[in-house]
Amino acid sequence: MSTNKRPVVAGVAISNPDRVVYPELGLTKLDLAKHFAAVGKRMLPYVRNRPLSLLRCPDGIAGSCFFQKHWQGRLPDTLDTVQVREKDGSSPYVVVSDVAGIVTLAQWGTFEVHPWPAQADRLDRPDRITFDLDPGPGLAWRDVVRAARDVRAVIDRLGLVPWVKTTGGKGLHVVVPIARHSDWDIVSTFARAIAEYLAARDPDRYVSVADKSRRKGRIFVDWLRNTRGATAVAAWSPRAREAAGVSVPITWDQLSRVRSGDHYTIVSLPDGDAWRGFTRSARRITSQVIDRLGELS
Repeated sequence: MSTNKRPVVAGVAISNPDRVVYPELGLTKLDLAKHFAAVGKRMLPYVRNRPLSLLRCPDGIAGSCFFQKHWQGRLPDTLDTVQVREKDGSSPYVVVSDVAGIVTLAQWGTFEVHPWPAQADRLDRPDRITFDLDPGPGLAWRDVVRAARDVRAVIDRLGLVPWVKTTGGKGLHVVVPIARHSDWDIVSTFARAIAEYLAARDPDRYVSVADKSRRKGRIFVDWLRNTRGATAVAAWSPRAREAAGVSVPITWDQLSRVRSGDHYTIVSLPDGDAWRGFTRSARRITSQVIDRLGELS
């Protein structure tokens, strides 16, 4: 099919638009591109100018999928890259700056967008903390909701501002915007201390280590998303799963009405953005905040 006959979404020509990429729902590549276009303006504040890791499934979720960190090959005009220093040298990560860039990711077979918790101009200073609440076998959704509220209570006591979103999968994310002041060591140590505090306070309910043998009947408070190079699925990103769940920002009041981590899907999204004010709520991890955390133990 020639480019000028392809459907155009947000200025991006979509090849193979009729390819079914979510077989259970009959959703096509064009549907996926339209989703990214529809949520693009809401998604931009959480992905713009950040190194992105991408889960790509060129033939749809029933085909081969792979997690891509480093961009290879021709770079479309709607995308850019940033060089990231790694153990073996410097590598290019893709970055987006507008909705056309987000839709281009769909054109290239991207289903999931996983941004760094730091912006490209200051990769040494993260600006958010994410707690991924991952339920182990035998837990009900109400246990995940309670976990989110428990994390919120701790964050509130520390004087920071917690926000919540679905993951599009099994759990919830509690996300804390922070000022770009502390380095990775401080931020990851801080996040780990919160997870360990919850696990020590209620060991029958929470665990702070990734060991799967210890997670039956417990929720893993995953703080590891807050180390350099780690990522978490972006707000408004779909997931490469049969239900086509989407990671959606919600208010704390809305949480009681959400029934699962994939409550919202590509075909059932809420209007608006429940995270208005997210960036403005960023606070510094000061010595006083760290002292408050020590007092919780």
